[in-house]
Amino acid sequence: MNKYEIILDVCETRSISKTAAKLNYTQSAISQSIKSFEKELGMPLFKRSKSGMELMANTEEIVESLRIICQEKNRIAQIAANLTSLDSGYVRIGTIQSISYHWLPDILKHFSLEYPNIRFELNVDGFNPLKNLMKAGKLDCVFTSRYSLPEYPFIPIGKDELMLVTPKGHPLSEKLAVSLSDVNGENYVLSSDGLDYETGKIFELNNIKPKIRYQLNEDFATLKMVEQGFGITILPKLLLYNAPFDVCIRSFTEHYSRVLGVAYTKDTPPTLATLKLMDYVQKWSAQNMTP
Repeated sequence: MNKYEIILDVCETRSISKTAAKLNYTQSAISQSIKSFEKELGMPLFKRSKSGMELMANTEEIVESLRIICQEKNRIAQIAANLTSLDSGYVRIGTIQSISYHWLPDILKHFSLEYPNIRFELNVDGFNPLKNLMKAGKLDCVFTSRYSLPEYPFIPIGKDELMLVTPKGHPLSEKLAVSLSDVNGENYVLSSDGLDYETGKIFELNNIKPKIRYQLNEDFATLKMVEQGFGITILPKLLLYNAPFDVCIRSFTEHYSRVLGVAYTKDTPPTLATLKLMDYVQKWSAQNMTP
């Protein structure tokens, strides 16, 4: 315990002997700490009275500053513990919507059984906002597709097939499977990540040009627009699982898919808690994902 904490305790007990007994020090050691600090100040901090050790007039601000110093010292120690120990820890996670619904709850549930003192902050968003947060150093890891953060270390979890979604009664809904060429020229509802990622690249490589009439920033809103007959869309199978919309879902004969997993920071060493979570993700994937 440093002398600042000793002085704060004397302020509370108003007694050198009580502080000595409480902190398991000798009274001489407590007195010496007070004298040493008073020498630094160039003025007395306490005066003795019938009621015990009393602060000198106008020294309250000094004591308040000591209290802040001790609080910050303890906070620094806690931050260091978070970075180096699994007794406690804090992981800032970004995740796309589909993984947040179907994989992440189970991953965090079982990980927390092993490491109950690690805390999490979750940010659910689209590819572009998550990429920006990662680059700004505001996330420790992002559960996303490999294509969205190619410059970061990435641990694959599983594949996610891209599916065609049509309104009920649409001509393409009559087919058991569709070809990508069937999308060409169709009215199309663009989902949250636009054409910046896998779907856009597939369209570009195959010279597919649907009629994009609507673009939305939320995947379930996109599905609602399709349900109401505004057009077709392409969305990943994981997102569509148990989605509460009356639409038709068809696979492509070409079987396009994306690889989902977790990207983690590379510019600064990951915290011990983040590394342990990455290890657990690989274990979870091996146990739960079919090859």
